[in-house]
Order: sequence, then C-alpha cells, then structure tokens
Amino acid sequence: MPILSLIFEQEVNVSAQVGDNVYYILPNANGEFDWANISNIVNIGYPISEIINIPALNQYMINIEFPDPCNNCGYNQPPTNPTPFIMFGKDNTVNVSGLTGYFAEVEFKNNSNKKVELFAVGASISESSK
Repeated sequence: MPILSLIFEQEVNVSAQVGDNVYYILPNANGEFDWANISNIVNIGYPISEIINIPALNQYMINIEFPDPCNNCGYNQPPTNPTPFIMFGKDNTVNVSGLTGYFAEVEFKNNSNKKVELFAVGASISESSK
C-alpha cells in the first residue's frame, strides 16, 4: 500500500493517535488572516497508521496508508496544496465518552503577533459521584 506522509515542524497534538480520522481543508488568504469554508473540509478516508517523532530533523510525521489508486474506490485524494490545514477526529465508535476526573486545566496560546480576540469558551460538567 502507498503511504501518505504528512510532515510537520511543530509537535503533533498529543491527542492524535493511530486509528484517528484525518481531515484537511485548503485555506484562503485574506490580508493577515487565513479563512476557510467549513463545507470544504475533506475526510482523507483512511485513519492514521503511524505517528513518528524525528528529533534529528526537528520534524513530526503522520503516516496514512492508502490502497493503490483506482477509480471510485471510496476514498479521497490527499491534499496537493503545499499548505493545507490538517485536522484529526476520533473514531466515535470507540471514543464515545467525554473526559472523566475531578480536575481539568486549559491553556490558550496566541502564536500570532497581531491582535486576536477569543469570543467564547465553553465546558460541559456533570456530577458523577459524591
């Protein structure tokens, strides 16, 4: 099987794991910001098969195995644009519950050198024991 390797210069999110679904969208530049229409999100169609840290190159890689190319195989072609926005999603047949525990910590980071506004943050909390 051919392997699609997505290479990143920043660490892959710690929540990403083998078996997660991979999606991408091609952003459009608009001045200092990029934007994309949510209806243009593409599911690559096959899950992550391997996540690799390459310390010598300061790179991180996600591998996705594809079947040999064919017509109407039921999977989408990988991104050809050099700068797609890559996302991942959990398989909801396996990951069906939310976080459990008694403590949560969240950190928001703004990597932009321009003013950016955060409009809303939400959380869902339910009592599970007394």
